[in-house]
Amino acid sequence: MADIFQEVEEDLKRERVEVLWKKYGKWAIGAAVLVVAATAGFQGWESYKSTVQAEKSATFASALELTQVGKVDEATARLTSLAEDDDGYGTLARFERARLLVESGDTAAAVQIWDEVAASNPPLTPLKDVAALLAAMHLVESGDIADVKQRLASLAVANGAFRYSAIELQAIVALREGDNSAAKTLFQQLVDEADTPNGIKSRSSQILESLAE
Repeated sequence: MADIFQEVEEDLKRERVEVLWKKYGKWAIGAAVLVVAATAGFQGWESYKSTVQAEKSATFASALELTQVGKVDEATARLTSLAEDDDGYGTLARFERARLLVESGDTAAAVQIWDEVAASNPPLTPLKDVAALLAAMHLVESGDIADVKQRLASLAVANGAFRYSAIELQAIVALREGDNSAAKTLFQQLVDEADTPNGIKSRSSQILESLAE
C-alpha cells in the first residue's frame, strides 16, 4: 500500500512540474529567442538594408498581413516563394512558415524547416541557433528522446547562445524519462550558475521546490 501512495505522490510532483513548464517554460524560451533575433537583426540591419529588395520586403509584409486576417493559404504561397532564396527575407519567410505549421498542428514539417535553417548560412548567423532551439523545444514532448538529447547537447555547450535554455530543456527531458535525480542536478546547476538568466533561474528554483515536496 505504501508503494501505491508513493507512486501517486510522484505523479502529483510530476504534474506540478509540467504545469510550471507549460505555463512559463515555452513562453520564456520564446521570449529569449525573440530577444536574440532582434539583437542580431539590429546589428546586421545597417549592412543588410542597403541591398535588400523593396519587392521582397513588400511581399513579406503582405504575407504577414494575410496571416492576421486568416488567409493562411495565400500567405503560405507568398512565404514559399520568398523562402526559395537563401537571403534575409528567405530566412524570415521560413521562420514564419514554420510558425504557421505549428499552429496547424504539423510540428514535424515545422521542425524540418527549422533544421534546414540551422543547416544553412543565413545572413544573420545567430538565427541558426534560434532555429535549432525551436526545433528541439517542439520535440521535447513528442519527439524521439535520443534525437532530442543530441540536439540539446549541441546547444548546451559553453558560450552557446542558448546554453541555459538548452540545459533547462535537458532537465525537462530527464523528468519525462523519470530520472528525477538528473533533473534536479541540472535545475540546481541553473540556480547556481551566476550567468543563468533570471527567468530560467527562478523557474528552476520553483521546480526544485516542487520536486522536494
